[in-house]
Amino acid sequence: MAKAAVAAIEMETLSDQSPFSRQSREQDEGRYVSGNLILWLAVLAVLVGLNFASWSFCMWVFGQPEHPMNYRLLTKLKRLDPIHGFTPVTAPRGKFLTVKDLYSQVYPFSDTELRAYNGILKRSYLKNYLELENVTFLSGEFTVISARAMAGEDVFPAGYVIRGRSTTFPDAIVDFALPTAKTPEKFEYAAGQVLKIDESTTCAALLHIERLEDGRMVFTAVPLVEREYLFGDSAKISVTPPPMIRIEPERWPISGDAGSIEVKPVSFSPEATAAAARDDGDGTGAERAP
Repeated sequence: MAKAAVAAIEMETLSDQSPFSRQSREQDEGRYVSGNLILWLAVLAVLVGLNFASWSFCMWVFGQPEHPMNYRLLTKLKRLDPIHGFTPVTAPRGKFLTVKDLYSQVYPFSDTELRAYNGILKRSYLKNYLELENVTFLSGEFTVISARAMAGEDVFPAGYVIRGRSTTFPDAIVDFALPTAKTPEKFEYAAGQVLKIDESTTCAALLHIERLEDGRMVFTAVPLVEREYLFGDSAKISVTPPPMIRIEPERWPISGDAGSIEVKPVSFSPEATAAAARDDGDGTGAERAP
């Protein structure tokens, strides 16, 4: 009898320690459930992180189309409305500033602040000023330095850009872009003539500001009013914005390098140019005289 009791106790002990025992099965199930819970928590954390990253990326792409990669993506997916022109009545509201006022406003900006400001200017233009109620417009008179045709590698694929210097503030230079559906075969606008940028009939919106090393600034502006512009008998152009533009940083200013522009010119008028030529000729003759 005693031997049988001892044997029964030993069998019960072995059975409790066996991997097939109830206690062992419960412990294994607990470890399995705990491991699954940790795995599911890790999966959920990864999914939440991916969802947040996707949401942040979408907000960045749609919120900042002025970045070249974002702009290419949005235009390819047709998620950005094409750029369009306005009439004097439908043009967005804004304030008209002279280049001197703009210069004073931007002068304190650091390079980072100026880069951010340029981004806001381009973003508003690409979104057709739907999210901006106070557009910065440029106005004033400028002495023409040059005029050249724009091509496929420029910001605007067709049209002309006129570079001029302010007649009242020489440290300010303007690139006045005139986009068209097709570049005119003839557009003669000689250096020395006066370019007048009107206010309400043009609504020249500021697109970019380039600060040169010597403190001068190049202001790029484009008219929002879609109409025919006449600058002379041989300088007539119908302005209409293209559906898409090129906004890569290396394409600004549109007229190219501004560092070669004379820092402090006396005048760009034809009379002054002729007088300077006569003076140079007289000086050369005097040097060569015996």
